[in-house]
Amino acid sequence: MARRKKKQADIVDVFVGVASLLVTLTIFTINLLIKIICFIYDVITIYQSGYKKKSGNGFFKTYFNKGHMGEFRLYRKLKRLVKEDEIYTNIYLPGLNTTHTELDLLVVSKKGLIVYEVKNYGGYIYGSKIDTYWTQVLNYFSIHKFYNPLRQNYAHHKALENYLTIPFESVYPVVSFSNRSKLSKIQVDSTSPVMQTKNTIKYTKDILSHGPDIFSDDMLNEIKSRLNSAILKDQSTKTNHVSEVGQLIQK
Repeated sequence: MARRKKKQADIVDVFVGVASLLVTLTIFTINLLIKIICFIYDVITIYQSGYKKKSGNGFFKTYFNKGHMGEFRLYRKLKRLVKEDEIYTNIYLPGLNTTHTELDLLVVSKKGLIVYEVKNYGGYIYGSKIDTYWTQVLNYFSIHKFYNPLRQNYAHHKALENYLTIPFESVYPVVSFSNRSKLSKIQVDSTSPVMQTKNTIKYTKDILSHGPDIFSDDMLNEIKSRLNSAILKDQSTKTNHVSEVGQLIQK
């Protein structure tokens, strides 16, 4: 009797083991399929969304660059809210402390200009409006410092004001982190919006839906015309900008 019970227990153990293996394989297969579908979607939309044409970044330059990928994903969401010719990316304008300052993303509308500083970061983010550097904490062994993105976006804000000769108040700056980030440790006020991508989209919708008209059609066309001459700069301009920013941060 004891031997029979042991045999039955062994059969149950085998059955449970096989069932567990099948569940694990099923979950793995589903996750793999989701990743493949997302990958294919990214490849197609990098080109079909107009991002490649606007930024000059093809698939490999986008997909394997963390910063470009963050910009592209926000760009793709913004394109559902506004027309393609109302979104600008990788704009180089005369800077305050450098020859040029680079704007990640910009939406142009009658309601004003919305300039986005995109940070494709995960983990806990620590920082305040007055800090020179903010901190990203992924785990106990992975802690990184990065330049205050509010200061970066202020430079973009002023560059737009000066280049386009528009009121400072007509520009809405926002720092947009990925949805993987945890921003509960950020200490800023309502005049310095710092938010995840999902809230960035809500913020943009609110401005476009409820904000007062600031620019006329003629003014908007003039702004677009001037911005069109500031995009897709040559590689030497981009390289020089990166070098100047590095030197400025060190100082």
